Amino acid sequence: MKSICFFSSYFQQNQIPLYVKVYLEELSRHFSEVVLITNEKKMLNTEIQYLDKKNIKYLQVVNEGFDFGMWYKAMKVYDVLQYDRIGLINDSCILFKKLDETFKWINSGDWDYCGMVDSIEYSYHIQSYFIVINKNAILPVYNYFMQNGKRKDILDVVKLYEIGLSTYLIEKGLSLGSCFSITSSLNPSLFCVTQLIEQGIPLIKKKIIFKSFREEYRDLLGKNFIIDPRYYIKLIKQKNTSAIILNLDLLIKDIVNPTFIWGIYWFKILDFCTSCVKHGYSLLFTPLKLFVKQLILIHKRPPIE
Repeated sequence: MKSICFFSSYFQQNQIPLYVKVYLEELSRHFSEVVLITNEKKMLNTEIQYLDKKNIKYLQVVNEGFDFGMWYKAMKVYDVLQYDRIGLINDSCILFKKLDETFKWINSGDWDYCGMVDSIEYSYHIQSYFIVINKNAILPVYNYFMQNGKRKDILDVVKLYEIGLSTYLIEKGLSLGSCFSITSSLNPSLFCVTQLIEQGIPLIKKKIIFKSFREEYRDLLGKNFIIDPRYYIKLIKQKNTSAIILNLDLLIKDIVNPTFIWGIYWFKILDFCTSCVKHGYSLLFTPLKLFVKQLILIHKRPPIE
């Protein structure tokens, strides 16, 4: 089988992050070719030599259109129609164990378009951080990308590509599936991450480990979300005693400081107050709603790694 994986990754430094290298090396075990697509920058010669040694190609592009914009540009450079399988994967997750079980599931099924996790948030779709496209779906996916091109607005990208592409392929009569599936109206990769780890998922959202939430921060409040990444790291260790390929403690070593700890407790305060408002307890003391609004307004997120 001739296959290629387009791995999109945005980073500003001149070195490739460790978790990206681990991910690329593991993907190289499952695809004939792996291409690192990243934003334009001058990388160290040692990094270019590393990619050459690992037989990983790289493509630098102008940062526009988010991950789907990078994949769109890769499809214009590479003749994707000659492949039997294409991977569209990004660096929004940290891979902590091998992908053997994932690809065993992919290879044993008859999916045209599949991924790690599906979602029914807004509409049924395969979550876009890990997508595998098999032969029957390659031409329809390619045509869809060429017809829709790059999009500047993130909501437009989510609607048109992450959700819209799944809808388009279903309407074409193609088969879609996911290795892990949890029925939830919320984003399962955030709000059901504990269940996913217990079920054996090999990766976790980067923003959970680095506590680097942006626009999702308010959405986490009042939903019993555990924001402390050390909880998830401990759970991963418990469920994968001998299979871990990346030291997650090392990744957060430099960010666990007083500001980090304060951010966790601050979130818990906000979460408690939001839950009180949500369940109507503020009727007992009406100033609580105003207090919650003020807390959210003055909250400053911890620095992002």
